[in-house]
Amino acid sequence: MAQKKSKHLTIFLKAPFYLFIAWMLGFLLFLARLPGPYSADTIKADAIVVLTGGPKRLEVGLNLMTGKHAQKMMVSGVHKDVRIRELIALTGADQALFNCCITLDRAAQNTLENAAETAKWVSKNAFNSIILVTADYHIQRSVVLFRKSMPQITVIPFPVKTHMPILKIAKEYNKYLATLILELVDY
Repeated sequence: MAQKKSKHLTIFLKAPFYLFIAWMLGFLLFLARLPGPYSADTIKADAIVVLTGGPKRLEVGLNLMTGKHAQKMMVSGVHKDVRIRELIALTGADQALFNCCITLDRAAQNTLENAAETAKWVSKNAFNSIILVTADYHIQRSVVLFRKSMPQITVIPFPVKTHMPILKIAKEYNKYLATLILELVDY
């Protein structure tokens, strides 16, 4: 009996080590799957969705718009105090482009809400495909959430290259793991 308790105790004490090793291997795979720069040459969709929260995302979305890769664009997660004129000054974009073709979503405050607000916008406009613009380290989790929120819509990931500290990437990896686990539990 004492030997059986000892065996269970050994397994219990080793479990954190094995979990850490599994986490590290998964993290290395996550890092290896971070996408490199994409070429927009062949990408075409009904709309572009830009997630706020990082540098160059809006500029990339606007470049895709002016390159005629889509006809409409939504910027999701815009702070309530940000005005269009500030975005125009920041990006150098044309006011007419904002007036005709760009929607600002101010309701979403996280990626899950970005997906929900985008699903409403996509449904209202009867779009069938979107180009999803966000940071390279954020794209994997975003695609999972967007495809879950809009299974009938084609989601084309378009990552923006970033240089994030490894701890920030590890935090995103943890969120990605949590998203995958919740996806498994949901089915």
